[in-house]
Amino acid sequence: MAHSRFAARQGLGVLLACALPAFGLVACGQDLTGTSSTSARDALYFNDRASGLPPVYLQEPYSAPIEVAGGAGPYTVRRIEGTLPPGLNLTGNGTTLSGTPTKTGTYTFTLEVTDSTLSSKQKSYTLNVQELPPLSLSLTLPTGEIRGETRVPLLIAAPRSVRAARVTWTLPANVTVTRVQPEGGALVFWRQDGPRLTVDLGFKAVPRSGARVALISVKPGAPVTLSSPDLGYEARGGDGKVLAQKLTAAEQKTLDEQKAAEQKAAQEKAAQEKAAQEKAPEAKPGDVKPGTSTPTDAPKTGTDTTPPGEAPKTAPPKTEPTPTPPPSGGTGGGK
Repeated sequence: MAHSRFAARQGLGVLLACALPAFGLVACGQDLTGTSSTSARDALYFNDRASGLPPVYLQEPYSAPIEVAGGAGPYTVRRIEGTLPPGLNLTGNGTTLSGTPTKTGTYTFTLEVTDSTLSSKQKSYTLNVQELPPLSLSLTLPTGEIRGETRVPLLIAAPRSVRAARVTWTLPANVTVTRVQPEGGALVFWRQDGPRLTVDLGFKAVPRSGARVALISVKPGAPVTLSSPDLGYEARGGDGKVLAQKLTAAEQKTLDEQKAAEQKAAQEKAAQEKAAQEKAPEAKPGDVKPGTSTPTDAPKTGTDTTPPGEAPKTAPPKTEPTPTPPPSGGTGGGK
């Protein structure tokens, strides 16, 4: 009995010994300024995506968050080495890189993040500012044969300042479009005339590059494989300016035939003009055209003293006097 009481007291002492430090820890709180391994807080670090910062294009508005995690917020990010691309700056306590790049090139810089406990972390970045690739629209076609209703995504790349687009798709025979569903807040109007599908898109805001802007549902009358789509499009900015254009195969054929006909007509006209010039007789020295006379008078020498505007005086023509007949009458004699 005594032994059991001693064991109980000993066990209680062990519990108290374990509880008191914990009680003291709770009462006093954690030391937030230390870097002890006993802290439950994660270490400060840059929480970038695996793909890194988004690509940067010349003269295109850019905004990318500098992701930070761990430590104790708020965070402050600053550049400590290197050069940012001209036109880009760190904003919002340095947690956003934004602006419009004005010069192409490769730029390397180092950022440092500091949290509220003055813990810090550094990381280097490299951004390559490139010319913006041309705007394009494309379809992601299913692999293999389709037998029932299938949705085909329509994607946009390098959208620039696009606000409207028209897409034309020449479908295989016996394929019907049942629906065109807009994505990302786009506005859609569509119609199908025979095998030709026309989709008009309107964008309230510029979509991101690679975004899906519509889903086109197609239903084949018989099993068919959708491959090498005959796709055409025209994209315009908010000012109505054409940003990109691609013709369908039929449209391209018509345009090529028109250009060939215009070129042929121009060549024929040039050949006719050349033949007309070669056929015309050349003028020989000494030839006088009909209706013209060759001057025979020698050129005058000396100075013409006739005042300008005054014609030379000429003598009036002389007129001979008219003869007077003798008076009529007989010859008489004197007495």
